[in-house]
This record gives sequence, C-alpha cells and structure tokens, in this order.
Amino acid sequence: MALLDNLLTLHRVDSQVRALRTRVESAQTFFTAQEKLLATLERQKTELETQHRQLQASVHAAEVEQAAATERVTKLRNELNTSTNDKQYKAILNEMKVLEGSKDEIVKRAVDEMQRAEDTKKRLEVHAATIAERIKIRDVAKTKLEECKGDVGERLAQLEAERSRAADLIPDRERKLFDKVADLTEGESMSEVTIVDLRHREFACGECNIEVPFETYAKLASNSDVAIQCKSCTRILFLAEANHPGAATEKDKAEAKVAKAAKAAAKAGLQPPPVMDQAARDRADKAKFEKTRKL
Repeated sequence: MALLDNLLTLHRVDSQVRALRTRVESAQTFFTAQEKLLATLERQKTELETQHRQLQASVHAAEVEQAAATERVTKLRNELNTSTNDKQYKAILNEMKVLEGSKDEIVKRAVDEMQRAEDTKKRLEVHAATIAERIKIRDVAKTKLEECKGDVGERLAQLEAERSRAADLIPDRERKLFDKVADLTEGESMSEVTIVDLRHREFACGECNIEVPFETYAKLASNSDVAIQCKSCTRILFLAEANHPGAATEKDKAEAKVAKAAKAAAKAGLQPPPVMDQAARDRADKAKFEKTRKL
C-alpha cells in the first residue's frame, strides 16, 4: 500500500483510539475533580470544627471568669459591711465598682462568643449536609468511571494493538510527523484536498479551507508516497479516490456516453443538448486535466 493509504488507515484507527481514551479520560477527570472538591470540603469542615471548639473554650473561660468575679464581689460586699474605717471602706467600694464593670465586659464577651459558636455550629451542619451530597456525586462518578473502563477496556486494547500494527507500516519520519500533527489537532491529522474549480485549478484544504497550490494537487495526484502538509493548519493532505485524475467509474463512463449521444442528437437537430450538472462538468474537466498532464 502507498504511504498515504497507510496514513489514512492509521488515522482511522487513531481517531477511534483517541475517542475511547477521551471517554475514559473525561470520566477520570470528573471523578478526580469530585475527589478534590470533597477533600477541600473535608478540610474546611475540620477547620470549622477547630474553630467551634475554640469558641466553646472561650465561652467556658468567660463563664469561669464571670463566676470568679461574682464570687469576689460577694466577698467584698461582706468585707464592706465589716469595714472599720473610711479608708478601708472606700478601697473595698472602688474594687467592687471595678469588678462590676469587668463583669459586664465578661458577660458581653461571653454572649458574643456564644453567638459565634452557635453560628459556627450551623455552618458545620450545612457543611456536613453538603459533604454528604458530594459523597453521593463522587460515588456516582466512581461508578461511571469503572463502567467506562469496563465498556471500552477490551475494545481499546484491540484498537491500540491495531494502531501499533498500522504504525509499523509507516516510516519513522512520517510516523513522527503524523503523531505530532495528531497531537496538535486533537486527532484530526489528515485533510482531504477539495476541488473548488478544476478548470481554473483552484483547490482547498478540506479542514481549514485555505487554498492549496496546484503544484501540491499535481504532486498528490501523481505520487501517493509523499506526505505534504497544509501550510495553514499543518494537517497531512490527501486526495479522495474519486478525485484522482483518471479515476473514472462505470457511472462516469455511462454519463459520458449519454452526454456524447445527446451531443450527436443535438447536431442532428433532434433535440437540444442536455445541461451537464456540476459533478459531470468536474468529471469532464478532470479527464481533460489527466489528458493534458500526460502530454
């Protein structure tokens, strides 16, 4: 087989391999994303739990401090009743005022800490519910990944072996070129040269629609063992079998015979010649081109 034929065979198998790999990779990517998101949620939950414990400890410390201040005020009140001089009385009274003010600050701080602890607890409950839902999604993603691997595993192994055999038929230089282009174009490494207007020698790349020089078309038409890349999208160009000069089918020959008969009838004045469609004109132009090329 010619080089381009082998490249087309490799391209067909490579496209199937990439499609199956993409299915598995997409499932793996989704599962991995769920795992990372779940890990982030678990880390946030741990941080919230730590924060909640710290707030609870702060509330407890404030309650202890408040109880100590209350106890001290009660003791000072008793001392105030038993004071024997004015100086002692004023000192005890001043300390009681300071402690009463301190108690108010402690109570306010304790209330704030209790409110923050309650808010953190609610956030923890919401977080736990979110984690539970995310675990379900992660488990579904894991199941789909395993199913995907089971579905395509055997077929992918067969196609990879087939791809390896197809690649072995291609010289190293062209195989490396094919792999490079395939990676750049996500597997779309081959592009058919389309005939825009054969009479005016206008051709284009079937993928990017950029003009292909006539010299490239002529080289591909005369030699199937050359790998030529599109100057724009870098894909490897090829001619479809039907577009090879001189590749007339039985249908082409039959249509040409009908056209010849119609022309003869028109000359004889029997009826006007039939109008050829674009496909018929292209085939006729192709035949003329082949005749001219041989000359």
